[in-house]
Amino acid sequence: MNTNDMPFWALEHEAERVAILDDCGRRETYGSLAVLADRAAERLPSGPGRRLGFLLIANQIDAVALYLGALRSGAHVPLLLDSDLHPDLLAQLAATYRPDWIALKKGAEFPGPYDRLFGSEEIDVFVSRDDDTGDHGALHPDLGLLLSTSGSTGSPKLVKLSYRALAANAVSIVEYLDLGPEDRAIAILPLAYSFGMSILNTHLHAGGSYLMTDFSVLSRDFWTLAANSDITSLSGVPTTFEMFRRAGLEKRGLSRLRTLTQAGGKLRDELIREFEQMAQRCGWRFFVMYGQTEAAPRISYVPAEHLAGKIGSIGIPVPGGDLETDPETGELIYRGDNVMMGYASTREELAEGDVCDRLLRTGDIGYRDAEGFFYITGRLKRFIKLSGLRTNLDEIERFLAVRLNVPVACIGEDEALNVVVADARGPSDKELGALLREVFAVPPGVTTVHRREALPLLANGKLDYGALRVSILDNKGPSS
Repeated sequence: MNTNDMPFWALEHEAERVAILDDCGRRETYGSLAVLADRAAERLPSGPGRRLGFLLIANQIDAVALYLGALRSGAHVPLLLDSDLHPDLLAQLAATYRPDWIALKKGAEFPGPYDRLFGSEEIDVFVSRDDDTGDHGALHPDLGLLLSTSGSTGSPKLVKLSYRALAANAVSIVEYLDLGPEDRAIAILPLAYSFGMSILNTHLHAGGSYLMTDFSVLSRDFWTLAANSDITSLSGVPTTFEMFRRAGLEKRGLSRLRTLTQAGGKLRDELIREFEQMAQRCGWRFFVMYGQTEAAPRISYVPAEHLAGKIGSIGIPVPGGDLETDPETGELIYRGDNVMMGYASTREELAEGDVCDRLLRTGDIGYRDAEGFFYITGRLKRFIKLSGLRTNLDEIERFLAVRLNVPVACIGEDEALNVVVADARGPSDKELGALLREVFAVPPGVTTVHRREALPLLANGKLDYGALRVSILDNKGPSS
């Protein structure tokens, strides 16, 4: 176990130890990464006041260096966004939050009042033309990082994470996974996604290393790279584990692999059993975990040695955290230093302090068994997870209603989005699917389009989602 008390962004490990590397052979040690991070931060626009940046982060070393540099400086608060975020959604976010700088993949352009400030072989950084005013809005001194509440849509509702929350969750995860300097992870999940971010953070805190690649888990190149790079851990969401199964993980010759971790939605019980048994045969440890972006992001985990007897459970609270159920509603309530400061929907709200006081109402309904393990039985919120990314049904619904100029309703469950359109005309199912992929990164194969003459309404005139759920979800699954 790592005993370093410094936060992961301090990079306080042996200077010559490899911290991050990529599939082109580039390597940065802890010493060189610290220098790279600080140099990037120094080139960002400076005072007066702290600055907000949009970092469209890809699996690139220079992007990670900028992320770490912003944290190390204390002067910049980055919002991590997917590097392929649709330009229209990026423009909407920029209009709402007025960032002082925006970092994009090399060659990308931002169509707004921003000019290129500097760049590298991998990224370009743009600065606001209004930068000389230094008056875009104050940022609270405890605020360290921002993440979108919906990774696939770039929701304007942001999660405000303090430096304390980021550091606390990294320490907690390193403890229960028993990560150390010998551990090396490989990029599978987007770094703008809280689970993907936490894998990077924890391996840096442990003094381990992180391998950057864009190779697909289903490609031969991925497995060749993993086998030749001494990978010790693989992490993924439910769809990732489906791909691990198709790829024949057990036969891939990963001689140093010792840990599998899964989060980002409920994995099928059948697959949990299959991978648990595989882990037993191969001498690996398999952890099923639960979390939310609002908890930076880990809330609970099932210890590997208990998994066989706790299929379907989200486990026990992470070290330093506490989990209980609301006696009236059954909602899971979490307490811990890793809980967010609160939400923001405007630039002005970034100046506000902590309103959560270490407490998070998860929006999930569940129970605790006699041995202290928790289970989820339902959801209170209008979110589902598609390929592990939390997706806001209301945002997709509003977008389509405006775009199609007809009433639209969205319902679903993890890995299954149902779009109900009150019009038999308009775009075909295929065209709607393509639109959702383009704007919201909804993956293929999870969307079913239903057409109705009218949508069912409640007495108060609001959509009757219950009636839609009974008529659709109880009878049909995704088909397109």
